[in-house]
Amino acid sequence: GINKLGGGLSAEALTDKDKADIVTAAKIGVDYLAVSVPRCGEDLNYARRLARDAGCDAKIVAKVERAEAVCDQDAMDDVILASDVVMVARGD
Repeated sequence: GINKLGGGLSAEALTDKDKADIVTAAKIGVDYLAVSVPRCGEDLNYARRLARDAGCDAKIVAKVERAEAVCDQDAMDDVILASDVVMVARGD
């Protein structure tokens, strides 16, 4: 689940596979792209730039799971403002 205290994940929001999947998503014309575990709005903006560069104008879904994204109001606002849809996931 979302753990506010005690750290967070150190991995980037978009892996190399995610980046390749965005190109594939553009080719098949998806309407929505979900970005798992964004830390901040820039993670979502980056996904949007990659999608647009690949010719995809899909809506960006923030799948909020990281403590960094909910640790304070400014961080959460940043994620909300950079996304088209917000999903708060319970995690694994």
